[in-house]
Amino acid sequence: MKRLILPILFLFVCSCLSYAQKGSNQFGLSAGYEHFPELHEGKGYNIGIEFKQYIHNRFFVVANFHTGINDGSKHVNYTTQNTPYNFDLNNSVRDYMIGFGLGADLLQKGRHNIYIQGTAGLGSSERTKDGIVTSPGGNYDMVKTFEEKSIRFAISATAGYDYRVNNWLKIGINYTGYQIGYEYNNSFNAKLSFIFR
Repeated sequence: MKRLILPILFLFVCSCLSYAQKGSNQFGLSAGYEHFPELHEGKGYNIGIEFKQYIHNRFFVVANFHTGINDGSKHVNYTTQNTPYNFDLNNSVRDYMIGFGLGADLLQKGRHNIYIQGTAGLGSSERTKDGIVTSPGGNYDMVKTFEEKSIRFAISATAGYDYRVNNWLKIGINYTGYQIGYEYNNSFNAKLSFIFR
């Protein structure tokens, strides 16, 4: 996936520039807590960038790039055949997604804005997971690390709130759900958006 990040970001910037021909535009940075329900330790974090262009007073097109990160571990303590075992099982995930879609402002009142948006695109997951296996001779238990890398279809859905600080800056919060392949993660984020024309 690391080899794909630069080409993906290049395509993302090109798409942003192609959109930025008319209407009001926003470039946003977000970060926050992400929940990974399928892991030993579900707590993780995420960072993301997005570009919006308003094609109407309330409707916009959006392109986003998301990275979800989780480094969890689980301690296992047991005894087999009078032999005590103590293992720390690591489980880490790096999820990436690039998507394009549409959104709409549900409420625009003064400096306040409530919106929803959805995107579809490609996602990539890099996962490492430790498991307990029996040694080749069957004499003792040991830890083995399993790795998985995949590129899959991905979608995201967001509901958020923005407050316009001045003519060029918004601050906000949002809740986003990500479906990358078969895994669903959700996140709660703080967001900073820059407005330009």
